[in-house]
Amino acid sequence: MIQLDEADRAILKELQQDCRQTYADIAQKVGLSAATVHARVKNLEKRNIISGYGARINAPSVGLSTLAFIQLRLENNSNGLAVASNFIQLPEIEECYSVAGDVDAILKVRTANPHQLEMLIYRIKQVPGVTRTNTLVTLSTLFEHQPLEPVA
Repeated sequence: MIQLDEADRAILKELQQDCRQTYADIAQKVGLSAATVHARVKNLEKRNIISGYGARINAPSVGLSTLAFIQLRLENNSNGLAVASNFIQLPEIEECYSVAGDVDAILKVRTANPHQLEMLIYRIKQVPGVTRTNTLVTLSTLFEHQPLEPVA
């Protein structure tokens, strides 16, 4: 585990809340100079603690109003990574996780409507190695993108 001091944790918190704010803005909030914040951010990037920046899209506003989680069971001999490589080709799949428990993987998917979700599930079932799916359709999103609190 990489050790972070209080200043690094404060900078990470600010960046997670709004990565478009200036170093000067962050510096004022965390009690450092803009140059120090800039140097610390570059160091956090170099150490791969910050792995990237991006825009968060409001999915319903771009026509993707159906959010679901699809649990997968895989054949005993299936390589999860090989099966997952098939999912990269499906743009509706936002995230894919290998998990422990009664299922082997979980997919986070977004579609325009339940019919498109049904068609996606059909395509997922055709992937070699997938033996069973179970789909959980969300009713509403209570919160997302909670800022991470690094361990002290």
